[in-house]
Amino acid sequence: MHSFEEILLGIFVILGSVCIHSLGMFLVMHRFELHWPRYLSERKEWRRQLYFLFLVILILATHLCEILAIAGTVRAINAITDFRTAFYFAGETYTTLGYGDVLLPTGWRQLALFIAMSGLLSFGWTTGVLVSIVGKTYDAQFSHLRQQRRDPARGAHPPEDPSGRPPQTE
Repeated sequence: MHSFEEILLGIFVILGSVCIHSLGMFLVMHRFELHWPRYLSERKEWRRQLYFLFLVILILATHLCEILAIAGTVRAINAITDFRTAFYFAGETYTTLGYGDVLLPTGWRQLALFIAMSGLLSFGWTTGVLVSIVGKTYDAQFSHLRQQRRDPARGAHPPEDPSGRPPQTE
């Protein structure tokens, strides 16, 4: 295999991974924005947590789809002959675990770099989505506490001095 063809295939692997990840993260964020207000008013905490678990499962499914697509590509070019080993290689390379017990043939070794780059990009993107969801969740769940701190007339007491002294009045 010529290096140019190998690099070109690697670029297509990254682009394919980004397309799959883009669709998956869109679905996660769209479902969150669409359904979260209903779960926010839910009185049972376990239902909110169950919905959050559903979103995390969608994220994991997105990563698994990317690994499956990469494994299919590695198998299709006959770099690894059986799908089980191709899936294992794609998973360990995508997650950058890198045991090194399965290697691509010499003509395809650079492809592993592109698989690892696609995994790094995807996990970084996933981290951003999770931070966004968790931040919005906490903001919404605890906004009433911030409101009470700002407006003591609503029945909440002003925050005490950490030294334990009562607040001074002017």
